[in-house]
Amino acid sequence: MAGVGCEGCVAPSKQHFVRVAGVHAVHVFGSTVEVVYDESVVSLRELLERSGVEKYYVVRVLSDEPLGGQRAEAGPVLRLEKPGREQR
Repeated sequence: MAGVGCEGCVAPSKQHFVRVAGVHAVHVFGSTVEVVYDESVVSLRELLERSGVEKYYVVRVLSDEPLGGQRAEAGPVLRLEKPGREQR
C-alpha cells in the first residue's frame, strides 16, 4: 500500500479487505499487504473499490497473479506496498 506514514499505518487496511466478499486471506508484511481473493467473485478493480482502501491510501499494485501449487484454487494474490519517501 502506498501512503505517508509508518508500516503500522498499513496494518489497519487488513480490516478493509477482509469485509469484501471473495477475499480468502489478508497478510501484512511490514509495508506490504497480500490479499488472496477469488476473482470469480470479485475483480481486482471491485476489490479496491469495495474495500475503500483508496480513500485512505495511495495504492500501488505490485502483482496480481494466481497462486501456484495446492492453493491455486484460492485464486490470485494481490500484493500492495507503501513506498518509501521519494528522494529529492
